[in-house]
Amino acid sequence: MTFSNADKQQHGQSAQNSLEQILERCKTVGYLKDIHPNYRIGKDGYNKSQFYTPFLIEFHDETKWALFTTTSMRTDRIKGQQWDALNLKKINQSISSVYLIYPDGLSTKEENKFIQQNDKYQNHKEYSAIDAIVSQDEISNMIEHYALKNLSTGQIKDIQGNNFENRIAVILSYAQNLSKWKNQSSTIEGMHYDIFENIINCFNLDRLHTKNISATSDKKVIGKLPSGGNPKTDVLVTVETDNGSTENYTISCKRSSDKSVSVHQYTADTFADVLDRQNTRLRYLLNLFQSAGSLSSFGKKNCNNLTKELEPYIDKLSLWSLGGQGGDGNPDTQCADYIITYDNNDHSTSIHTIRQYCNHLLSSTNGHFGTPFSWTYPSKRKGKSIQLKCKILK
Repeated sequence: MTFSNADKQQHGQSAQNSLEQILERCKTVGYLKDIHPNYRIGKDGYNKSQFYTPFLIEFHDETKWALFTTTSMRTDRIKGQQWDALNLKKINQSISSVYLIYPDGLSTKEENKFIQQNDKYQNHKEYSAIDAIVSQDEISNMIEHYALKNLSTGQIKDIQGNNFENRIAVILSYAQNLSKWKNQSSTIEGMHYDIFENIINCFNLDRLHTKNISATSDKKVIGKLPSGGNPKTDVLVTVETDNGSTENYTISCKRSSDKSVSVHQYTADTFADVLDRQNTRLRYLLNLFQSAGSLSSFGKKNCNNLTKELEPYIDKLSLWSLGGQGGDGNPDTQCADYIITYDNNDHSTSIHTIRQYCNHLLSSTNGHFGTPFSWTYPSKRKGKSIQLKCKILK
């Protein structure tokens, strides 16, 4: 596709706008101390603004990175950025790293061009003052990793989980993503656009009549359940159409490096109340397992009995555990209809309806008591509640 000069300028500016939004989010969640846009510097005795980077970011330990953006793998353009990078590092020695950022959501062919060029730098086949060529998703994770490097594993998991919810809300609310999707424009670059497009396609929105998308991960807005617990909804999305009507979409977010994650935790009596309040034998067995805390302590006979007793409620249990359906709370805003998973190992994101996810689990995994879940108890809560874990599916 041939772009006019005006198209090229819009294309490049939209990529910078998207990166700026990513950086602002990183600052908002506390990863960055400051962002210095359009940073310029020069050697003593020469033009003080000769060398340039669109963004100089500063961490709380005073470490600084210079960031460039690009929309196409052009070595002639990169040579200019290499010259800037070389001199930025020489003049301001607090700049430890320089990165070139390309948009998410490119075709495999286009993305491979960036990956191949970066491999030349990493394998020292070509000299580079630019430390790496990375995607929007990669730079987001690199900033996060550096900002959290001194925290414990448990602290990192908690922060990553909460901030992944925030990232999804920001992606969905970013007006430039909506504009790119509605207009199918090749001169507009989005922010984590591949994630945005996957979610919107799963929602099955009408491109012609969708007017606005807003999303929040604010727990004060989503609210607590009447029981005082947290709802399954991590991100509440409101879609407005051109006739003024609105519809809510609710998302549960799971981010992990592990093959399985905790998805549900309640007392045995709450399990019994939701599944079948009148089934006294089920209640008895659930409480017995809660007290035992493990399969071995529960015993083979009790395992067989609970498996038989749970059989009519497998579907109900799955929908409640993953989406909150059938439990307390506002079904329009607090029960999740969709689930997004992010694998820290390969940085892949997947979205399913809760129903699809339950069906996949039921058909592909074998858990305890005929369910797709592993049954255990939360740390320091043995005898007080039951915890369910399930596999992360893509």
